[in-house]
Amino acid sequence: MVAVASPAVDTAARVAAGTVAKLQAAGVLTVSGTAIGARHGIAVFWHEDRAYAVDNRCPHMGFPLARGTCKDGVLTCNWHYARFDLQSGGTFDLFADNVRAYPVEIEAGQVWVYPNGADADEERERWFGRLDEGLEQNISLVQAKAVLGLHDLDTPPAEIVGRAARHGLRFGSSRNANGWGDGLTILTAMAHVLADLEPDDRCLALYHGVRRVGADASGQRTTFDLEPLSVRQVSIERLQAWFREFIEVRSTDAAERTLRTAIAEGATPQQVATMLCAAGTDHYYRDFSHVLDTIAKAYELLDLVGWEQATEVLPNIVPQIASSSREEERNSWQHPVNLVALVEPATAQLPAVLDLDAIPTGQWETALVDTLLEDDPAASIDALMAAFRDGMALADAAQAVAYASALRLTRFPTSNEFGDWDTVLHHFTYCQSVAQMAKRAPSPELARGVLHGAMVVYLGRFLNIPPARLPSERDLAAEPTDPEALTAKLLALCDRQSQVDEAGAVVYRYLTLGHEPPPLLAALGQSVLREDANFHDFQMLEEGLRLYHDLVAVGRREESWQMLVAIARWQAAHSPTRRATTQTYDIALRLHRGEDIYAPSRY
Repeated sequence: MVAVASPAVDTAARVAAGTVAKLQAAGVLTVSGTAIGARHGIAVFWHEDRAYAVDNRCPHMGFPLARGTCKDGVLTCNWHYARFDLQSGGTFDLFADNVRAYPVEIEAGQVWVYPNGADADEERERWFGRLDEGLEQNISLVQAKAVLGLHDLDTPPAEIVGRAARHGLRFGSSRNANGWGDGLTILTAMAHVLADLEPDDRCLALYHGVRRVGADASGQRTTFDLEPLSVRQVSIERLQAWFREFIEVRSTDAAERTLRTAIAEGATPQQVATMLCAAGTDHYYRDFSHVLDTIAKAYELLDLVGWEQATEVLPNIVPQIASSSREEERNSWQHPVNLVALVEPATAQLPAVLDLDAIPTGQWETALVDTLLEDDPAASIDALMAAFRDGMALADAAQAVAYASALRLTRFPTSNEFGDWDTVLHHFTYCQSVAQMAKRAPSPELARGVLHGAMVVYLGRFLNIPPARLPSERDLAAEPTDPEALTAKLLALCDRQSQVDEAGAVVYRYLTLGHEPPPLLAALGQSVLREDANFHDFQMLEEGLRLYHDLVAVGRREESWQMLVAIARWQAAHSPTRRATTQTYDIALRLHRGEDIYAPSRY
């Protein structure tokens, strides 16, 4: 007797696949994609006296499953030998993803297939499930497909980020002795640059973050969360003092438990930020910028997923704070100039001179930046303290220091050692993180970070000797004038090695001609996303664009141009790469669109 599947939909939606006799004789028939209004067709198999229907494209790499082999209820793709349950479409090989199966009915000797799909909510949950599995198994192709599938269903990026971050926190950061992983920083950073990217690059940006979160979590050991103390109504000031003391003596467990207690006791986001930033600036330039960078990124992730996830997010940054280096212990901070001796007296005065209620305006003086870039650390401290006495908001002073640090990148000559790019980038991200946290939680403790940042800018002075200069009008005259030609040239320069000054000149030409910035921002984003970008590449893109937008918002147009030049110079110095990451993404994209995966990649 012939077994048939029960249709789950109205018979008006069914499509004829052929007669039973024809299917039995051929073993497999196909229904074209045109017949069902889909990107690709359906393969209908006769196996063990029953008809089965599945998508005709292998979900792994797109090979026609009609050319596969059926045995014992299992369909095997003959390209990479992925195996699928014929009835459900479930894969036995997780690298391949599940293939969609369809109800089949046999009526009066005719085989009918019901291609109607699930509703949007069911599809969204299915893709979230695939995202989870892609992260759990660390399979980048599945991760890319899931991001594309969710995007097609108009899933808000914050939901994709939140789902991936949850995995990274539970199975990566919480199980890593060092806590917060680079993947979470990259994921958060890419979520923040989406608006500046071309629509076609936004999924790619999310995929970069998701992929790195999956890699961070892969193979980590099992650990257990600590419980908050069973205290009630302990003051936030007491908890802040405890936390700083436990970080001081590198007691990670005690510091984590104190932080969890503060959150459980209802401390506000600003109060907790003050606690973290105070510990992060109790010593100088901790961990070469990474401590303040991570605190800032953790808060930016909470902006996306909600403060209610604070107990999932913030405890994971404690190990990094507790174990971090303390730069005042290094020779460069003590000799030939004792920078600590310069900063400490000023630090003691901060509570008296700071106006924490001052409203940021972004109207700092250019002369302040000029002083920060000179070869006189004492003058830098004096200038900042004078600005505070005159009522400058902490966030404005921090932005001025961040801008000065960014100019070290714009003026970085290629005569330096290549590794020194990282040095000036660390300086920039540190100062930027202080500036971003100053908007959230201004405090005398965080103001120390502004002074520390000024000393970091001073320490980077030798990396601007001789300073790279923006091109002259005569040099710019040789560049194209059309905006599309300029962005195309920028991307072409990043296809060749060591085109640093040339890339900067193209960007500066674009801006001085008055072209609209969005296409340039999108091109800068693509120059990063198409590469096998590393942690610092993502940092440079996000923090550079963030400061660019901050400067534009307060009317500093020409200063904002320096940021885009800095991004272009950085990326030209670090391109091209093998682009293996985008090759995987491109395969997933073509499969998602039902395209031929053998055509040349756009990346």
